[in-house]
Amino acid sequence: MANESYDQTTEMAKIIEKMLGNTISRQALKFCTAKCKCGRRVELALKKYAGEDVPMCAKCKTSSLIIIKVLDYFAKKGGIEKQLIIDSVKIPYWRKGLATTLEGIAEFGPKKPFTGSSPFLIVWNVTKACNLACKHCYESAHIKAPDELTTEEAIAAIDKLADNGLAYIAVSGGEPMMRPDFFTLAEHMKKREIALSIATNATIITPQLAKKLKDVNCVYAQVSLDGATAKTHDFFRGRESFNRTLQGIKCLVDAGIIVGISCTVTHYNLKEVPEAIDLAEKLGVQAFMHYNFIPTGRGKEIVDMDITPQEKEKLLNMLAKENGKRKISLLSTAPQFARVCTGFSSASMTHFDVFSKDAELSNKVKPLADFVGGCGAGRLYMAMEPNGDLEPCVFIQKKLGNIKTIDFKKMWRTDKDLLAIRDRSKFGGHCGKCKFRSSCGGCRARSYGYYGTFTNCDPGCILNVKEWDKLKKKDKKSSNSKAKTKKKASKKKK
Repeated sequence: MANESYDQTTEMAKIIEKMLGNTISRQALKFCTAKCKCGRRVELALKKYAGEDVPMCAKCKTSSLIIIKVLDYFAKKGGIEKQLIIDSVKIPYWRKGLATTLEGIAEFGPKKPFTGSSPFLIVWNVTKACNLACKHCYESAHIKAPDELTTEEAIAAIDKLADNGLAYIAVSGGEPMMRPDFFTLAEHMKKREIALSIATNATIITPQLAKKLKDVNCVYAQVSLDGATAKTHDFFRGRESFNRTLQGIKCLVDAGIIVGISCTVTHYNLKEVPEAIDLAEKLGVQAFMHYNFIPTGRGKEIVDMDITPQEKEKLLNMLAKENGKRKISLLSTAPQFARVCTGFSSASMTHFDVFSKDAELSNKVKPLADFVGGCGAGRLYMAMEPNGDLEPCVFIQKKLGNIKTIDFKKMWRTDKDLLAIRDRSKFGGHCGKCKFRSSCGGCRARSYGYYGTFTNCDPGCILNVKEWDKLKKKDKKSSNSKAKTKKKASKKKK
């Protein structure tokens, strides 16, 4: 049954790709995804599909009829219940995401991997202020930056992103809860139907704050926990934060917010990962996510703590094997996870979810992995700094422009750095020729952190182990050279 389901879904993916690759079909799709004075045609059609009474002009009504018939056709062919689609498109961020997908296909074609007409998600570091100063912080956060967006500028930024079809904002920092106008901004996101999630250390979360997050429709809270013990966690984050973080997680869970634990894995906490997963289950969260270590920000100072490709491969295999056996989802930001999961009864959409408890569902979504495409930097998401600077990813700190002045739509479609990130055929090392290039792509931030360019290979992948060995030899030579220079300087002083 599972193999039959996989064959049907693969065939369906081929049919969709063939249809949308046709010139006439693309022209029809462009008509259906155009913007009108009525609004985004796709969104209007999806609202109509969900049963809403939507005023539309003649052209929008025509496109709506086409889109609805196509949805019904593929639902029937794919064996998907119509009510499931209706319930999904009632959710604003799901509806916006589907609209962005269809508009992206109309704009860029049915490419593998896929690029949306705008990012689905912006990770917005709303402030550099933080009550902690973690050793591996990509933002080097602790003190508020002098040029952070004012409340008025931040609201204008939200409006610009909403007008460009953004579905989701993940607020981060620093510690986002330390921004005084946080809930003012959250309320405006809610008003503009942009989904909100928060990345927090949870040390200042109280039952009252957790309830306020729930009230502004915070759909997900990602809490950083770097070990299963206070000793390990506090080594990275300090200030006896472990127990306060656990208490904050409890508050979020009790408030009914979906919670995931994120753990940046290094040599210091690698062996503790199974215990950390056990702890996550006891805390009642929904997910445990392994975060790639990225040598940026303060992470540059502890680059020797990065795990080897062999250790990462073993870790990813353990996560894939345990999925389905656990009460929670086990995820990874390492795009190689999509490749690893193909060897198990699960399918990974990398940052999004792992389908493992239902073998038939896993087989159905496997063909989508090439479209979702592993690393989503500059394709599915990007980042925004506290001052409004836009970057391909929070870990790739290269300015593309500033939200206050840039033509966002033009930047997304034409920026040379974003176009380079999307062309995987020109990546260095094994990444450029890998058969998993579409479903993985390698972590672009690790390429940037280790080589200063986001188009080289990801040296943390087992398929790039030779490149990793070269880096380590280079680091060893550099360390020996520095040691000799220091020794000579010491002798001269004597």
